[in-house]
Amino acid sequence: MSLTGAGSAAVARSGGHAVGLVLTAMVAFSTQDVVVKLVAPQVSLWQLQAVRSLATLGLLALLVLALGRLRELRPRGFGWPLARGGFMCCSYLAFYASLPLLPLSQAAATYFTGPLIITLMAAALLGEPIGPRRIAAVVAGFAGVLCIVRPGMAGWQPVALLPLLAAVFYAAGIVLTRWRCRDESTYALSAVHNAVYVTVGLAGVALMPLLPWSAAMRADWPFLTGGWLPLTGYALALMLVTAGTHLVGVLCSMRAYQLEDASRVAPFEYAYLVVMPVYDVVLWQNWPEPLTLLGMALICGGGMFVAWREGRPPRPQIHPRGEEPGRPEGRDGGERG
Repeated sequence: MSLTGAGSAAVARSGGHAVGLVLTAMVAFSTQDVVVKLVAPQVSLWQLQAVRSLATLGLLALLVLALGRLRELRPRGFGWPLARGGFMCCSYLAFYASLPLLPLSQAAATYFTGPLIITLMAAALLGEPIGPRRIAAVVAGFAGVLCIVRPGMAGWQPVALLPLLAAVFYAAGIVLTRWRCRDESTYALSAVHNAVYVTVGLAGVALMPLLPWSAAMRADWPFLTGGWLPLTGYALALMLVTAGTHLVGVLCSMRAYQLEDASRVAPFEYAYLVVMPVYDVVLWQNWPEPLTLLGMALICGGGMFVAWREGRPPRPQIHPRGEEPGRPEGRDGGERG
């Protein structure tokens, strides 16, 4: 085999590996979100975040000890991983705050504008190519969001925008992973990520009971306004399940985005949307409305078109804006976690 052929085969394997990782992450995250919705009536958002992330850090420590990679828990620098963790934490809070009040399929479909936003951000910040057809696909996806959220229509509530806000924060975190955190160990990124979650969760547990929430606000938003609530064994078990799914999902997702261009990996996250309406019907008897199904079809269609376009032969690599092209941006530049 020629050197060119060997290089092409290596790139294809890397791309296939990245897709497999992101699909595994979506299975883990979909399971996690169903469990969170199940446990939400029994705990507070802050309590869930603190307990789950502490358990995740424990599992992560055991994993790196077993693999002999304890030194890889320390990032090369703390600034960008902390910024990434902050974006992801904001995404987590916005999305899960919406779950007690919205059908899971509606929240999930709105949240999954994230890959479309990633495509735009990757083009703007990383210089990854995006043509007019993919721009049209992004527009179709956002039209799908309007079908789902329906701002201004009867019965619309501002809470419907929370998953969209979560998508923006998520996209910023993912693009930052590709742009500034490619040389960081996935274990270090996950450790920083969960340390931010624990810090914010514990702060929320301490502060929420002290804030002057109205009685109506506390009654309508107990998941958001509560502090530390009594834990049952069932609730604790569910939170520990989310720790395992979170660790698998985060490690697979981060690794996928370090292996491959964000705009090529992101559309495969739409696999998440395939199972969400099924969970909604089976567990909560929430049948999606026709307009919601249309919106989901537009979002999925836009994402699948972007995925197909990105599966075409790659265009020449464009260096991220503001960075020197002296060092190649090859896939072997980062740590192999």
